[in-house]
Amino acid sequence: MNSSQYRATGLLAWFASNPVAANLLMILIIIGGIVGFRVMDKEVFPRFSPQQIDVMAAYPGAGPLEIEESVCVRIEEAIVDMPGIKRLNSEIREGECTVKVSVLPDYDQEQIINSLRGRIQNIPRLPKNLEKIDIQPATRNGDDGVIWVALHGPTDPLTLQRFGEHIRTDLEQIPGVLRVRNYGEISYEIVIEVASAKLNQYHLSLHDVTEAVRRASLDQSGGLVKTPSGELQLRVKGKAQDAASIGNLVLRTHADGTRLRLGEVAVIRDGLEERLSEWHHNGETAQGWEIHTKYSAVEVARRVKDYVADMQPQLPEGLLMTTWWDDSQAYDERVRTLVEDGLGGFVLVCLVLTLFLRLRVAIWAGVGIFTSVLGALWLMPALDVSLNMLSLFGFLLAMGILVDDAIIIGESVYSHQQDGQDAEASLAGAIRGVQAVALPVILSVLVALVAFLPGLFLPGWAGQMMKPICLVMILTLVFSLIEALLILPSHLAAPNRVGTAASGLERLREKLNLGLERFVDRYYRPFLQRALDWRYLTVTVFIVLLLLCGAWLDSGRLRMSLQADVIKDSFWVSLASPQDMPYSEVRNRAQQVERAFFALRDELDGIGEENHKLNHDSIVVGLETMIYEHGAGFWTEFSAEGRQRIVVEDFINEWRKRVGDLGRTKIDFLYKEGDVPYDIEFDLGAVDSELLPKASAELKRTLEGYPGVYDVVDSSEPGKPEIRLTLKPEAERLGLRLEDLSEQVRHGYYGDEVQRLQRGRNEVKVMVRYPREERQSLDSLAALPVQLPDGQHAPLGTLAKVTLTPGVAKLIRQQDRRRVLKVQARVDPQKADVNAIYAGLETGELKNLRLNYPGLSITIGQEQQAMFEALKQNTLISLLVIYVLIAVPFRSYLKPLIFLLAARSLGAARSSRTGWQVCLCRWSRWSG
Repeated sequence: MNSSQYRATGLLAWFASNPVAANLLMILIIIGGIVGFRVMDKEVFPRFSPQQIDVMAAYPGAGPLEIEESVCVRIEEAIVDMPGIKRLNSEIREGECTVKVSVLPDYDQEQIINSLRGRIQNIPRLPKNLEKIDIQPATRNGDDGVIWVALHGPTDPLTLQRFGEHIRTDLEQIPGVLRVRNYGEISYEIVIEVASAKLNQYHLSLHDVTEAVRRASLDQSGGLVKTPSGELQLRVKGKAQDAASIGNLVLRTHADGTRLRLGEVAVIRDGLEERLSEWHHNGETAQGWEIHTKYSAVEVARRVKDYVADMQPQLPEGLLMTTWWDDSQAYDERVRTLVEDGLGGFVLVCLVLTLFLRLRVAIWAGVGIFTSVLGALWLMPALDVSLNMLSLFGFLLAMGILVDDAIIIGESVYSHQQDGQDAEASLAGAIRGVQAVALPVILSVLVALVAFLPGLFLPGWAGQMMKPICLVMILTLVFSLIEALLILPSHLAAPNRVGTAASGLERLREKLNLGLERFVDRYYRPFLQRALDWRYLTVTVFIVLLLLCGAWLDSGRLRMSLQADVIKDSFWVSLASPQDMPYSEVRNRAQQVERAFFALRDELDGIGEENHKLNHDSIVVGLETMIYEHGAGFWTEFSAEGRQRIVVEDFINEWRKRVGDLGRTKIDFLYKEGDVPYDIEFDLGAVDSELLPKASAELKRTLEGYPGVYDVVDSSEPGKPEIRLTLKPEAERLGLRLEDLSEQVRHGYYGDEVQRLQRGRNEVKVMVRYPREERQSLDSLAALPVQLPDGQHAPLGTLAKVTLTPGVAKLIRQQDRRRVLKVQARVDPQKADVNAIYAGLETGELKNLRLNYPGLSITIGQEQQAMFEALKQNTLISLLVIYVLIAVPFRSYLKPLIFLLAARSLGAARSSRTGWQVCLCRWSRWSG
């Protein structure tokens, strides 16, 4: 048919013959992308909340065993049958119990929270000393805000925390700030300490002091006085608000009119809750806040930095404010790196296209990449996808795929335009060229889209982390298809220039293409013909390759992980000590780590201790230290200069070396994305909890036998020893009940809460107890005066038997509300592979353990197991859909298997997609 007689119909032909429509569509996509970029949220990593609700019960002064029996089990039994609950996991420590309620995806968390509150409020017989039960949506692990603010200086913690209240209020007023969290805040407390000698001197008990304060310090409404002229509110207002007014309260009035005031009997301290802890920033007393936001994380971080810069001159002398752990700085640096890499890749792609294709095809292919990226940016806000490190990585991943469609269509159009040089023939060639390969191009894009769909349906945090990458890939591929089918043909429909002399670039392109054709004719085509002649051998080779890949994967030599193995510029260090180690020794070990850090920092900064200045441009922003009763944490971040000069792993190795011997304490440097203290973790559960220690001991011995496995522990680590009190017969004869003894001991040691005061946003407890020096030895406990029913006092040692029993540090309950023991271990990656160890245990030792201990269940971890199962299931579904997509156009059941076999054997998604495109295009031409 003559080209002048050629008339084509359909959407593709209409766009190819209507460049105005094609250009307007491209302009619409570009404008939409620019608008989408301006309105979308920008952050380092996407924010998400897990489908989980945390029920936290505070029971101060109680041990894990008591909390499990009296609180945790009752909460679990009350809520376990609620609709929408997937599973319950409980963790019990000294003074607290946390029940983690996993919610099914189709249920609304707010409705579940309301139902939980109703169920828990109706639980009978909870301990009367249970302080509170909070029910809140869970936050993602590692969600530490968009920026941190530190306030530090040479002052005491109480003064600093009180001054910090004003700064916290200012930070909350910054536009975009959702929440400001003091990550080491200690509650305020007024404590009334009464020595036993004073009680004996004035014939008082702690209960007498408590009741006298309650009667003398109170605010209470008294109703209304209804006068003819109106109603008047009656109110008694006499609650003491500070230490001075509490000390002035009257305990007793004598017959002669003299008064005994509380200040004469007790020492009253208005300060912070009694806790063994310290908080330093660069070695100075510190306070700090995490700044959380819902949107515009980068912009909010910049506003916080502006506030800190304005506030610094107004601080009292000696105090400093510092911003660090800054998402805006990390975002700017990482975006700059990714944009540079992306532009570099874009330029290289365009250069290669220019060298091997016509200049027009190369230029419009490059424009197609740009249009596809902007199209994805256009729709990302509508799909609640922010511009973050993961979505930017998705753009980089898509960069090499986006040109495939343009290359295939450009080549097809070029081959169909060889018949003529006039405008009509060129347009007809463009239409025939795009129609010839439209179906295989569409199918190849659909195959690629289906390959990314499994990542959208992973449960838990893995699905949330994969969502931006997969959605960006899908959007860019869709817009790449739109650009290649509807926009590109109209740009290629213009006739080629005739009679112009060949340029140097065209001569170079001709030489490169001739060289490529010679390579195909001399080497590739004969090799391909030989493979076709020996087709059974070829198929056998591919099958062998597939089996080898499967064997290599099954052997555990290939490391698999859903966590990113990325080294961070800001990291933290964990220091853990045994429960029986005194706080003074824990503090010394923490200071040992601090000194090693500061010595290394000063050496790398090139200055000595004698002339070190805090405002010196250092390689690190700072070191924040938090010392607890049985451990410590250290947080540090490299400055911009440090990120350029220092290799993180080298710094950590040198820091570790300088720390030296830490005795029984263990130190972990968590400097990679997703780092956890232990590499291997098993959950052991059984109906009979007595089996767990034996099974755990056997599993630990097995793990210790693997080369490279060390620090094998379980969660049954001994806690603080328990002092158990039982009444002697003599006490029972005197009429003393165990309940009376328990209350008097608790009031003397933990304290008796008199009342609570409201100071601004803070609630202040008023507690009565013995002085600390009377609560530090077993002798003092034995001498504790216990009030008898007749008003007399006797030492506790004469009334109760005191026994010491081992305690537990932590209890874990899961798997049908049963106790679980976690067995954990570290692995040296230079000597062993975690996946190989898991594989070896599953096929051998774990089976023997299950046989030796009937009813024993051993799991890798509920969430990790669910993620791997979902990934396997989704991948199988994806492969099935891909098979159908290829089988339909080929009209064959066997050929799709050959394609999938080749793709799996080659192990490269990029290559396999291009291969499918080429083969589908060849099939289209052969069948045409």
